[in-house]
Amino acid sequence: MNEPALSLAELEKQTVFGKRELEDIINGFLRSFRHGLDKDENTMIPSFVCRLPTGMETGTYLALDMGGTNLRVAAVTLLGDGKTDIEQKQYLIPEELKTGDAESLFNWIADGTKNLLDSAGIKAKYADKEMYMGVTFSFPIKQTNIDKGRVMKMGKSFKISGLEGHDVVELLRTAFDRQVTIVNDTVGTLVAHAYKDQNTIVSIIVGTGTNAACIVESTEIKKHVFQPNFPQYMIVNTEISLMGSDFLPRTKYDKILDSQSSTPGFQQLEKMVSGLYLGELVRLAIVDYVKNFNLFCGELPGGMEVPYSFTAVQMSNIESDRSSNPENLLKVLTEDFSLPKDKLSTEDTLKVRELVKRFSHRSAQLSSAVAASLIKFQCGDIKEIEREVRIAVDGSVYHHFNKYSFWMGKTLREIQDVKEDKKVKLVGIKNGGCIGAAITAMMYSH
Repeated sequence: MNEPALSLAELEKQTVFGKRELEDIINGFLRSFRHGLDKDENTMIPSFVCRLPTGMETGTYLALDMGGTNLRVAAVTLLGDGKTDIEQKQYLIPEELKTGDAESLFNWIADGTKNLLDSAGIKAKYADKEMYMGVTFSFPIKQTNIDKGRVMKMGKSFKISGLEGHDVVELLRTAFDRQVTIVNDTVGTLVAHAYKDQNTIVSIIVGTGTNAACIVESTEIKKHVFQPNFPQYMIVNTEISLMGSDFLPRTKYDKILDSQSSTPGFQQLEKMVSGLYLGELVRLAIVDYVKNFNLFCGELPGGMEVPYSFTAVQMSNIESDRSSNPENLLKVLTEDFSLPKDKLSTEDTLKVRELVKRFSHRSAQLSSAVAASLIKFQCGDIKEIEREVRIAVDGSVYHHFNKYSFWMGKTLREIQDVKEDKKVKLVGIKNGGCIGAAITAMMYSH
């Protein structure tokens, strides 16, 4: 990329969106939603989840949540009155499995499930009971029923042989004999929050990756022919991370990141929003500023030459410390990376802070635009909504990145032209994928 370096003022112009820019982005998403329902097989994917829980259901069900970073296996007990209890184990997905073969991955998943079932508490409670399993999979799946779905092209640095094009439910059944339903993690999150609040019509995940789900009339899904008497409504997995290549305003750093990624041209929104990529955007900007603006006296901190060495966790730590002598920033640059303290000036500190702020706040603004576009798609003008609406949000960035939820809420209020949350509210949910998978297993087990 031969584009000139961006000053902080120029970068601010390209990463801070006013009402007009946000409206353009929202309209871009609306066009993409319509195209996805009409033609695009890779987006607006039917989930075949055509009902929502009442919140009064009870029982215990297994759940498996396969994300971009972790595998969670859980026994979820629905207590009624919108309440749940969860016993779970979490496993970090080994890097070698992300680029290995499907059989090895699913055998590892089966072992993790067995470990949960063999634990004393689970054995004692459920030894004599048949337990149905719901699975959330945070990768694109082309579903043809609630228990049938073929894996599509994966992101999040996964390249697994023998997986793309294969039915994930069949792979799970081969690994262990159990009745399985499958949903995308955003679909599971929507179902999970609907168990607590029936006003939930949108879910968003902002974590390692990003995605969203919403509810549409089945007849609006023009690309698919359903059987007569098919249910009127269905939750749709938007695969919104794939959208935006034709309307999202990208900086030179977005373009460099995309060109150097393992999937150029793929998941443009995700590369601007999610935790996997936020740190790399800042690292690319720092490299540029060292070279062109004499940041750190023109010397790149040792270790920062390595792609993806700067993380969203480090960004959050820097954002959380707004003091005049920020120890968190000093720690990141002088301990996580090897920058001599005499090479760090007050001006350098301000520049790095600003770079972190620009990309993290832009991510929150884009996530708010996603929320607003999905509400507008289902309800019409977001400024004139009369009913109560809940947007369930899960994911490590939303929950743990310093003030991310605040900035996301602030932008959504600006889009609505209101000063406080009224009818439309963002609501955080944790373990949404696991709980939603279990609830879906409950709803479709009989």
